[in-house]
Amino acid sequence: MIIESPVVEAGASAEMLFETLRNPAMLESVLPAEQVSNFEATETGCSFKVTGGFAIIIERVSEERPGLIQFASQKGTPIRFDLKVLIASLAADKASVQVRCDADLNPFMKMMAEKPLQAIFSGMAEAIERKYPI
Repeated sequence: MIIESPVVEAGASAEMLFETLRNPAMLESVLPAEQVSNFEATETGCSFKVTGGFAIIIERVSEERPGLIQFASQKGTPIRFDLKVLIASLAADKASVQVRCDADLNPFMKMMAEKPLQAIFSGMAEAIERKYPI
């Protein structure tokens, strides 16, 4: 199942957004505070709880400067998914960002997790747009 945030425009270069968003500790600033708790970060990953009570643990698994940062869920996360942050340069100081999740959900997990995940990923894109106004 693919869950996508809206594509948003940010008043920052693609390179700046890439450097910021590849750092797992910086993800806390763009995760919706009302949806996330117990955030912890390492150099390559982070963990947090989402509304509904389940834990998410992700690690950065690949990147292509400055257009793609890919994270993958890790052991301890009840859902298997890949999370991609897609960044496209629009001008020297302007870029578009979209958060895309490809989740492997059975029908029960889809019913339980789809709305919270959609809210988190859409919230991330909206937070990036607010943090870097045009």
